[in-house]
Amino acid sequence: MDPNSVLGGNAEISHDFPQHVAPVPTPRMLQLNAAMNVRFKDAKVDTDVERDTSKDGTRLEVKRLDKVYNPRTCAWTRRESEIQKPTPISTVNEHAEFAFIVLREFKPTADPAVNVIVTTYEIQSAQLRKIGQEVIGRELGISWTMSTVTVEPQTLMAFLPQLEEHLELLRSKHTAEDDLSTEIEHLTFLLEFINTEHASTLKEIKALLANDEITYDLAWVLYVPRTVLYTLCPVSNTPRAVRLIKATKGLLWSLEAEYTEFHGREPRFGLAPLNLSVSYFQGAVKISSLSAYPLKYHPNVEGVTASLVERGKKWCGLQGVYLKYYNAMAFQCKNRIYFKRHTQSRIVIDKKTFDQINPNYGLPAIAKTLAGEKLEPNVQGEEMTVGMDGQPVAQPVRGVRTAGRLVQRARTVQLQLSQEDNHFNATPAITDDFDPENPPWKDLKDDDLLLASPLVYGFSLAEKLWLEFSVEDIQTFSWNDEPFTNLVLARDQKSLILSLVESHMHRTSKHFDDFVQGKGQGLVINLFGNPGIGKSLTAEATSEHVRKPLYIVGAGDLGITPQLLDATLTTIFTVSSRWGAVVLIDEADVFLEERSLHDLTRNAMVAVFLRQLEYFRGILFLTTNRVRTFDRAFQSRIHVSLRYRDLTPDAKRQIWTAFLKKAVAGSLDLESAGSSASDISKLATPIGLTDEELGQLAQKPVNGRQIKNAVLTAGALALARKQPLGFGHLIEVLDMIEQFDATDEATEGA
Repeated sequence: MDPNSVLGGNAEISHDFPQHVAPVPTPRMLQLNAAMNVRFKDAKVDTDVERDTSKDGTRLEVKRLDKVYNPRTCAWTRRESEIQKPTPISTVNEHAEFAFIVLREFKPTADPAVNVIVTTYEIQSAQLRKIGQEVIGRELGISWTMSTVTVEPQTLMAFLPQLEEHLELLRSKHTAEDDLSTEIEHLTFLLEFINTEHASTLKEIKALLANDEITYDLAWVLYVPRTVLYTLCPVSNTPRAVRLIKATKGLLWSLEAEYTEFHGREPRFGLAPLNLSVSYFQGAVKISSLSAYPLKYHPNVEGVTASLVERGKKWCGLQGVYLKYYNAMAFQCKNRIYFKRHTQSRIVIDKKTFDQINPNYGLPAIAKTLAGEKLEPNVQGEEMTVGMDGQPVAQPVRGVRTAGRLVQRARTVQLQLSQEDNHFNATPAITDDFDPENPPWKDLKDDDLLLASPLVYGFSLAEKLWLEFSVEDIQTFSWNDEPFTNLVLARDQKSLILSLVESHMHRTSKHFDDFVQGKGQGLVINLFGNPGIGKSLTAEATSEHVRKPLYIVGAGDLGITPQLLDATLTTIFTVSSRWGAVVLIDEADVFLEERSLHDLTRNAMVAVFLRQLEYFRGILFLTTNRVRTFDRAFQSRIHVSLRYRDLTPDAKRQIWTAFLKKAVAGSLDLESAGSSASDISKLATPIGLTDEELGQLAQKPVNGRQIKNAVLTAGALALARKQPLGFGHLIEVLDMIEQFDATDEATEGA
């Protein structure tokens, strides 16, 4: 069979008329063919050009013709299926009065003596063309407005249930005032002919579907346009539903489908295209074993449908800018291949900014409205990406390849959604791009939610990567005020920082501004001092206390050239302003030290940094360890500069007490020190330190970070020895730290 035959195309080969190499019809064959015309008899027609056209398509009879190619004259000829002299194809339709024509086309092969037979129907009845437009539609590229419409037999058989339903509808609407007798008569004639002509094929299909099975050649009966298909997302491998547009049969079944997507740049929903495929298979197989199949054949169709609709509601509630928590596999597309990476981080969901920062990523474009109306390319809002040569850059093909594998077979998967996710807008958005009183999803129906995408687009704050996230794995989280409470800092300093941050958060455009619009609207706080005394913790605790995301950036993340630094800071400051995030640039010494006359590259980087600070509109914390001399230009751009002195014994005592309480409560992350989660609960007993022992610990020359590490290490040591955590374990670890420090000092002195 020709692997390039297409359901609905002009090259499809009927199942009843399989493509095969056949000899030119002999008189005996034609006699047998004529004998089969009992109910649907052939008739002679008048070939005169001058004729009455009012009867076109009204004669309820079938005309059988053969279309034969003559290699000698290099022309196609039509002839009746009984013996007669072939005549050249005329521009005049000599058989226009017939309701439809069954046309067999004899295509030549390399051997002039044999032909390939392809059968099509030419619909001429105006009533049947109207019914076809209403029932079948234009999904298959069929224009029902033409005087003669060519349709493949598979198309009519695939839509047979819908045609039968339409016949019942016509009968129910038929009244004396609304006479539909002609439509009913023509459709009845067509259905009777299909059931008679293709009886063997329909019988085979009925037997297969009764057992939920199908063969590769008959799969067209499943892939009917507008059918809702069940499949697995080729990116996240999670269940999803799509609506079929068109199916093409070849070496595999190529499926063009659509699903509900959100437009990132404009607050509206629409339909985006998705390409799927079903690999070739032999014999009869279970329909549910196919990689894409009608949802109604799913073993748990009601449960899966309800779960997909609920997930669609959760997906709708994530359109905008939201701060969430994610602990699962995330996805990133590079060179049309998807890569997985496990992400455990707070994330910011923001498709609009994702598209702006990654214009070459190739996000799915909305091609239609939810009502099915096609959108012009410039209306879709998707910009064409061009390369340096001016040619369009190839965009990722959605649902084609993932890293190292093709789309797997679909399997039965039950979605699990938490109770808190079963509604729109579970948590407030950081910022909305639409009217909260009139959100774009208010008019979405369950049919639209069923087809919703299983993915959202956003940013991982821990990994600082733009990724795609599975909707099912997105979680809410609770803010933690404990870090700010336990922050060992002078009361007036804590109050100052908190007041400045909260005041900036509530600032509006009416507040004080620079003479130049857009300048000087940010808040820059510099924290400097020795390592491990709470500088970074101050920024982290403050962001947690004011309920804002924290964007942590290391100096190494900013680049080593002025150009890269400028681009990176522009991106960071832009997204953080949109999200209202607190930015922490750790170890920013290189940017704050005074410029010199000899290092021009660093001078340029400092100049870039100064200019970016001038126009930054958000909240920025800078931490430094060693700044010999502040550049004078920074002194006027930093609003508050706090020096963190070494921890006093009283401060160390507070830190020891806080971390030991966390260890006793089992909330300290001992897994990072090599302990298993099942063993952490063994520490949930008081360690019984006395005030004297706490005083000894407070006198040790360690900073806050070393205290935390000492508690972690001592806890792991106690677990390994199967002992409760005690003072001895802490002293043992501190002795090792002191030995290391002494060795380090001796090395530096040498």
